[in-house]
Amino acid sequence: MLGLGGSFLISGTIFFFAYNWADMHKFVKLGLIELLILAVTFVAVFTKRSNTVKNVLLSAAAMLVGVLFAVFGQIYQTGANAYDFFLGWTMCVVLWVIVARFQPLWFIFLVLLNTTFVLYTQQVATHWNFAVVLDVLFIINATAVVV
Repeated sequence: MLGLGGSFLISGTIFFFAYNWADMHKFVKLGLIELLILAVTFVAVFTKRSNTVKNVLLSAAAMLVGVLFAVFGQIYQTGANAYDFFLGWTMCVVLWVIVARFQPLWFIFLVLLNTTFVLYTQQVATHWNFAVVLDVLFIINATAVVV
C-alpha cells in the first residue's frame, strides 16, 4: 500500500502538470516540483517515521527528480539527447540510492542506468557491435545482482 501511495503521488504530480500546463508560468512549474522534492525529502530525512516509510518517500523523491528534469527540458527545449536526461537523473539520485539501501530504489537506479546506456548506444555510439552492447549490459546487471 505504501508503494502504491508513492506511485499515486508521482502520477498525480505528472497529471497535474499535464492538465495545467498551458495556464502555468514556467517558474511556477519548476518551483512547484522543486518544492515537492524538498518537502518529500525533508519528511523522509528529518521525521521520526519508520524506515520503510522514509525509503518509499525517498523513492518518490527520486522519481520526482525525473519529473523535474522532464519539465525543465520541455520548458527550455534544451535539445539534449535522451541519454543526457537519464544520465543526469541517474547522477542526481545515486547518493540517495547508496544511503537508503532500499531494494525498490536500487531497482529504479538500475533501470535508469540501463536506459542511459541503451540510449547512449543508440544515439552516440551507433558504431558499437550489438554483442558488445549486450555484454556490457550483462556486466552491469550481473554486478548489480552480486552487489
